[in-house]
Amino acid sequence: MGIDKEKILGIAQRYILKGQSKKAIKELQKLVEASPQDSRLRLKLGDLYLKNGENESAFKEFLKVAELCEGEDLNLRAISIYKKMLSINPNYIDALHKIGNLYTKEGLEGSAKNCYQTILKIRPDNPEALSALERINYHQQPRDASKMAPSGNFFISQPRPSSEARIAEERRLPPSHGPREPFIPSEETEEVPSSNKDEEMHYHLGIAYKEMELFDYAITEFEMASEVPSIQFDCYIMLGDCYMEKGDHNKSIEYYQKASEIKGLSNEKMARLHFNLGLAYEASGRVSEALNTFKLVLKLDQSISDAQEKIEKLQLLPK
Repeated sequence: MGIDKEKILGIAQRYILKGQSKKAIKELQKLVEASPQDSRLRLKLGDLYLKNGENESAFKEFLKVAELCEGEDLNLRAISIYKKMLSINPNYIDALHKIGNLYTKEGLEGSAKNCYQTILKIRPDNPEALSALERINYHQQPRDASKMAPSGNFFISQPRPSSEARIAEERRLPPSHGPREPFIPSEETEEVPSSNKDEEMHYHLGIAYKEMELFDYAITEFEMASEVPSIQFDCYIMLGDCYMEKGDHNKSIEYYQKASEIKGLSNEKMARLHFNLGLAYEASGRVSEALNTFKLVLKLDQSISDAQEKIEKLQLLPK
C-alpha cells in the first residue's frame, strides 16, 4: 500500500506549527524512507534536525542532498547546500573542497581559488588545496608567460553543456509547497545578461537557493548580484518574489518599486512587474493601491487577463 505523501506532509506541518519538532521529524522520516532520492524531503528533514539542535543528523541529510544534486549535475544546487553547511560550521573543510571543485567545473576559477585559500587558512599544509591553487595560478597566467606546467596531476574536466543549458536544467524542479498566487515572471528574467562570471554566479546561486525555498540565502545572493547594473532589474524582481514567499509584503513592494524606477523598461516588462506589485499590495491589504496597479497593468498590456479578474474581485471589496 502506497504512502500518502500529502497527508503526512500536512501532519508534519501541523506539528511544526505547534512547536513539536520531534514528532514532525518522525513524520518526515517516513517520507524519506519511502522516497530516499527526494532531495526536497531530505532538505526539509535536515532543516528540522537543525532547528531541533541535532546538527550531526542535519549534516548527514544536507550532505545526501548535495550528493544527489551532484549526481544529477545540478552543481549550483549542490553549491548552495554545501554553503548552507558552511554557515553552520565554517571550518567544514570537506564542504570547502566540494565547493572549490564545483566552481572549477563551472569555470569559475576566481571563486574556486577563494575556497582553497580559505582551506589553507584553516590547514596551511592541506595538499589538495595547495595542488588546486597551483593549478589555478598556472591557468591564470598569460599563455606566453611560462611554457612549464606545474608539478602534480591536473584536473581534466569533461566537456559540459552550456551555462544556459545547465541553468535551465536546474530550474526544472517544481516547488514543493502547495499552490499559491502565481507571479507572472518577466521573460527577460530567464537569461542573465553577460557580466563578470563571479557576479553572475551570485545571481544563479540565488536562483538555486530560491527554488530550494532557502529564501534568506537567496536574498543575500540577489542583493550582492544587484550591484551589477546589467542584472539589477532581474535581481530586484527576484528579491521581491523572495520577500513575498517569506510573507514580508512591505519589503516585497519596496523591491518591485525599485525595479520600476529603472530606466528604459519595455511596456511588457513594466506590465509584468506591476502585476507582481499589485499582488503584493493585495496581500498586504492595500486594496485601493492594488486596484490602481492592476488597472495600470491593463493599460500597459491588455493581454494579461488575470489583471482584469483581479480588478473585478477587488472592486467588490471595501476600499
